[in-house]
Amino acid sequence: MKALKSLVAAAVVMLMLTAPALAQYAPWPAQIPPSPAWGDYDQSHTWHDASWWWENQPEWVQANHPEWWGDFDEDHMWHPAGWWWQNEPAWTQLHHPEWWGDFYQGVWYPASWWWQYQPAWTRANHPEWWGYRDNGVWYPASWWWRHKREWMLEHHPDWWGNDYQGTWYPASWWWQNDPVWVQENHPDWWGDYDQDRWYPADWWWAHRPDYARQNHPDWWGDFDDHHVWHSDSWWHQNNPTWILQHHPEWQGDTDAQHQWHDLNWWAAREPQVAVARHPDWRQPLQQSIERQHVEQQHAIENHHDTQAQVIARQHTEQLQVVGRKSQAQLQAIEQQHTRQMSDLERQHEQQQLPQRQSRQPPQRLGQQQQQPPQNPPQQRGPAGPPASGAGPQALQQHEQQVQALERQHQQQVLAATQRQMQQEQAAAQQHLAQQRALERTQAAREQAVESRHNQQLQALSHPNPKPPPPRIAPPPPPQFHGNPIPPHRAAAALPPSHGPAPGGPPPQHGAPPPQAAHGGGPQGPQKHH
Repeated sequence: MKALKSLVAAAVVMLMLTAPALAQYAPWPAQIPPSPAWGDYDQSHTWHDASWWWENQPEWVQANHPEWWGDFDEDHMWHPAGWWWQNEPAWTQLHHPEWWGDFYQGVWYPASWWWQYQPAWTRANHPEWWGYRDNGVWYPASWWWRHKREWMLEHHPDWWGNDYQGTWYPASWWWQNDPVWVQENHPDWWGDYDQDRWYPADWWWAHRPDYARQNHPDWWGDFDDHHVWHSDSWWHQNNPTWILQHHPEWQGDTDAQHQWHDLNWWAAREPQVAVARHPDWRQPLQQSIERQHVEQQHAIENHHDTQAQVIARQHTEQLQVVGRKSQAQLQAIEQQHTRQMSDLERQHEQQQLPQRQSRQPPQRLGQQQQQPPQNPPQQRGPAGPPASGAGPQALQQHEQQVQALERQHQQQVLAATQRQMQQEQAAAQQHLAQQRALERTQAAREQAVESRHNQQLQALSHPNPKPPPPRIAPPPPPQFHGNPIPPHRAAAALPPSHGPAPGGPPPQHGAPPPQAAHGGGPQGPQKHH
């Protein structure tokens, strides 16, 4: 049965992590390069790995190296993303979909590694790994948002995401944590689920264009010269002339902040303004509202089913982790008990040895004459008390020691078993809470979709070119956000107030990215990777 469960779990993980191969690997080096060694030098020029920085100065890491992906386990030990993907993939998928990477020969490597050694394969298979190179090193979108936000907003409006507590997270993370908020505030973050994982529109157009074309006709966009798909907003920002030549059907307008949005965005966010400015848009707007309504209903069901499966996998994985830890603890207890019993018996034998030697029968006279002792006998002193190992008192003491070790062993086994039961109960309670939260989320989404649909239809029938500006609600606390930084470590992370510590943060590095020249070819400007 264990073998069958292992095979099923392995098949699920492989199904979850495997994507269609659109390009073959380029020739690999003679030796597979190792994963990047995340870390940096402190002010005393001492190098520390990422775990040291996360454990001692997490605020500095969040500010300077958001690409050092990882989290703390239940024992407050920090592990990098690769450890989590290999040991607890269901938990990682649920809490950290923003940790981009993939497996090769059973080892998980982050997106930066793939972009460095297999850029063509990565560009073809994982267009959703948004990022670009700086000084020859590839960094994900979270790094660009933190360090060079103006460049990112100018050149890549299609890197969808938002900030939470000082860290930028991509649209996949937001769809995982609060789809209602995304649905209400960012209808242009296009995407859908495939094999229990949310992918943005560029992935769908690269991997399953027929599905995208049939089920999401409002995902307007096209491929550039490098066969990288971009949304219509990216094209309008980078090469609007090309749109007029190749996609005049991409109707749109600029909002109060002079940002261009297509007709479908206006249908979702401000249909009353759109129909007031463009009366001829009334029918396309209404058609878009109805299509989006159907798509959103489908997305609610899909999200619910997907999240239910992921939560169930995480619960199974959590129980397996608890079982493995408990088994290791029981084995350690048994080994300690065996070692203690062996030591006790050996000590008892040594104590009994003088008594057994004194009870041995004397040798006969002939034997004594034939075999004289080689060493002369030592002089004995006056007779003293019997050896400590002799007599019933020593036997009784030995039995008491054996019984004490047995009681200690039983108590340790009982405590380990009780801890396992408590952890399993806590996991069951967490699983139940997640299921209930999922049901509440689905009900809230259904209510929000129907309410928004009615508001859109009413707004469409009452044109208003200058309504109150729409307010984007601040994102709520995420439902799945990994493990918190241990409080005692977070407090120790801050340098002393009287000046920088020897282990203080190093200076920030990185130069401005090169300015892209959007000349536009047969299919428009080039993609920045």
